[in-house]
Amino acid sequence: MKIAVCVKYVPVVSRIQFDYENKVIQREGVPSEINPFDLLGINMAVDLKDGDADTVIALSMGPPNAAEGLTQCYALGADRAVLLSDRALAGSDTLATAQALSLALQRESPDLIVCGRNSSDAETGQVGPEVAELMGLPHISNVRKLEIDRAANRISVERATDEGYQVLECDLPAVVCVTEGAGQERYPGREEMTEAETRTVEQLTCADLTDDLSLFGLEGSPTWVEDIRLVEPDRLGVVIRDETPEEAARQIAEHLRERLASLAADAGDDSDDAELPHHDGGDRPIWVVAELTGDGVRQVTLEMLGKARALTPITQSEVVAVVISDSIGEPASQMGILRQLVEGGADRILTLDTTGLGPICGRGVADSLSDTIAADPPYAVLFAATADGRDLAARIAARLRLGLTGDAIDLEINDAGQLVQLKPALGGNVVAPILSKTLPNLVTLRPGVLTPAAPEDGARSARMDVIPPATLSGADVTLVSEQFSEEHGALELTSAEVVVGVGMGVTEEGVPTAQQLASTIGASICTTRNVVHSGWLPHHIQVGISGRTIAPQVYLAVGIRGAFNHTVGIQKAGVILAINRNHRAAIFRAADYGIVGDWNEYLPPVVEAIKPVLAERGLA
Repeated sequence: MKIAVCVKYVPVVSRIQFDYENKVIQREGVPSEINPFDLLGINMAVDLKDGDADTVIALSMGPPNAAEGLTQCYALGADRAVLLSDRALAGSDTLATAQALSLALQRESPDLIVCGRNSSDAETGQVGPEVAELMGLPHISNVRKLEIDRAANRISVERATDEGYQVLECDLPAVVCVTEGAGQERYPGREEMTEAETRTVEQLTCADLTDDLSLFGLEGSPTWVEDIRLVEPDRLGVVIRDETPEEAARQIAEHLRERLASLAADAGDDSDDAELPHHDGGDRPIWVVAELTGDGVRQVTLEMLGKARALTPITQSEVVAVVISDSIGEPASQMGILRQLVEGGADRILTLDTTGLGPICGRGVADSLSDTIAADPPYAVLFAATADGRDLAARIAARLRLGLTGDAIDLEINDAGQLVQLKPALGGNVVAPILSKTLPNLVTLRPGVLTPAAPEDGARSARMDVIPPATLSGADVTLVSEQFSEEHGALELTSAEVVVGVGMGVTEEGVPTAQQLASTIGASICTTRNVVHSGWLPHHIQVGISGRTIAPQVYLAVGIRGAFNHTVGIQKAGVILAINRNHRAAIFRAADYGIVGDWNEYLPPVVEAIKPVLAERGLA
């Protein structure tokens, strides 16, 4: 068996500095590393090897120094290492990158292609699914466990979702994108590195792949970054130290009351109660791909509908909700969903019955939606930045050769009438305004960062049309089972008004106490990547780059160090409070108010002190 692992050599994002005065990113002297998720992929691939008959190939695309990362792959157990490096690749977006990698992979004809879930410097999660689509292969993302049935030439995986996990199967060859749990965080030792440095990294250029160099770089990229906007820290950074727990709690409660009142007043000043017009038909519709739960429409769908409606005074767009489900024919389910979508602002509804098509993340659904988009292109298609939304959007983008912006936090229309997609990068310290050369604009939007429109009259009707299912040729994924997790309030976290974050400083023994205190103020619990890796709490409530984005009114960080990969997930929180015994902890720079002290001593009185403040605001 031949296993190819796509590896990106990335800057250590936490070491990048920002000159806010001159609006410059300072990269000089910043070291690089193997992208953490790709490291999991290499280690998983090596562990899957069954003797000398199997081969693990590490493939990287990048500048010459990316060979250093491939040398580490040799040290970890890779059998071959290939570097695709060419000036013609400069400026490649995800589609141009996927095009280059897919051509390089076709030369190898691997049985299994492994990618990381996303890269720490771009955070899109698009390249793996796009590679799969360009190669005509099935893919499964967010893989946390994988088993190979060599006799059947088939894999069975656990795929983490936003609400639990799925067990999926597919025939090989296939592409998988791995996340936490798929492999060990194993690093090479000195002896392994010394031996690896004697080995040759094979070199490829674009000319080795094709004569058509227009597929790569800026010319082959359907998206481009208009400019960058540095996000200056805007938290108050008030730190309380050397106070008794009771006095510190009293001060926190007073600060919280004042800050919540100030934010409420600002929100009132910015509010616009003008009713937005509806537009039937037209040549610039905005499609919103709905996400559903067992209870109806997910909150992120209403957020996307609200943003689409907010754009319509400029775009004159009809807002179209796209419903993808295997229970569309059930009258009770259908009526409840349609009512929510109409009240959320939909003018028209498209339905795709997935019965017989397979899961939403599979090829059948992507092909069906792609065919409909190609037949009558809208102005934009909005997807949720969720497990299914990211996969579906990426496959459609590759199939139709369209630009795609992943994990955007907002949308704007510029003076030229173009859709500007605002994407955070480098841990959220930079916002990149991205534009597309192609139509429709495709974008995935982070849950929890946009505002739904005020509910409209449910009596208003919406026209309904049906998306015909595509006839699929080739292999696809099969859903074996699905497990939804209610543990720790995972399903409610994205829309929670008050959240308590639990970090490594709490210790495993302290987690139940922190949970109990959070419950007394009706708060949801979330956590950090390190806590999840330690097995204290599940991945479903992880917040940050590789977890969820949340926007509660109040966020209380307990024992959290405050690394960027967590704080990027709480940037839209109203008020951030923090308790940490280390006065140098980065969380104090990311918080409005903080207490230096032992959480065991300070959290109980803080919870009691803020309880009436939260009740005044209807938050507890």
